[in-house]
Amino acid sequence: MSAPLHPGLWPLLGGAVLVVLMLLRRFQRLAGAQRLDAGRRRSLVIRSGLLALLLIVVAPHSAVGGAAGLGGLLIGAGLALWSLRHTRFERDAAGQVVRYLPNVWIGGAVFALFVLRLLWRLLPLLNSVSAQSPADVRSLMSGNPLTFALLAVFAAYQIAYAVGVLRLATPATPAFAHPVSEVQK
Repeated sequence: MSAPLHPGLWPLLGGAVLVVLMLLRRFQRLAGAQRLDAGRRRSLVIRSGLLALLLIVVAPHSAVGGAAGLGGLLIGAGLALWSLRHTRFERDAAGQVVRYLPNVWIGGAVFALFVLRLLWRLLPLLNSVSAQSPADVRSLMSGNPLTFALLAVFAAYQIAYAVGVLRLATPATPAFAHPVSEVQK
């Protein structure tokens, strides 16, 4: 018979389930054409703000962690710019962007790196959930520069990509030369 879970682990497990559901939803948005109406634009802005807030809250307090985070931010922003060059926008007859098709490979690679690193850090926790106390779990998740760097890559990619999509979707922005197709009625 296995030992019962420590009561302090239930909030962490609930949070983990919530994170998994959010990651699954995010992955679904990588694969298909995304509408770009007012609600979706608002969602892009809110998600970018929440990711920026998350980076501020979990920022490490060491020089190595800060340098890793800065490197992650630069890599994530660069990948977002590269991905924007490969994003297709569909416009209606009036020239308004109605949908965009993100690059699945670049976004998927950034997503996979972040999720794989997160799972790698959680592996000791998953192997012995009942034996760990909440203090052990907190120490397991904090203080790793590589994990923070990959979080910074993911967040910077998402933020820069959202800003780029919103900027490229405005009619007055002559941005990158990428294919634009007209939506058939």
